[in-house]
Amino acid sequence: MTSKLRLVALIGLALATSGAAINPGEPIDGVDVKLGKNPGGSASVVATTDREGRFSARVRVERGEYTVSTACSPRQTCPPDRQLTLAVDGRRVRPDARGVYLFPVGASLGTVMLRGRVEIFDRWGRQNETRR
Repeated sequence: MTSKLRLVALIGLALATSGAAINPGEPIDGVDVKLGKNPGGSASVVATTDREGRFSARVRVERGEYTVSTACSPRQTCPPDRQLTLAVDGRRVRPDARGVYLFPVGASLGTVMLRGRVEIFDRWGRQNETRR
């Protein structure tokens, strides 16, 4: 066996046994969840996902429109294809056409409860299939 072929075989074996497979719908832990006022408000971290990819945070807000985004910390490797499921005060928030999660706050000052989950994006819709 040539040395190049041997190297390719070893890399393939290492990847196969490392457990580093990326499966759609798997939770991503350690992802920062950021909240910012729209337009122009700087986003700040309000929560970090747990081992199940879940987060919750009660946040003090004022009247206006807010965006929620996710980011991986610089010390963490995070799949670029991640998906956020978000609820604000129990109501589901879906991304707009640009993929931005926006929600309005009508009260002049108060708190909102953010809950959700960050997971690996399921490009083919397999996570919605029923398991047998």
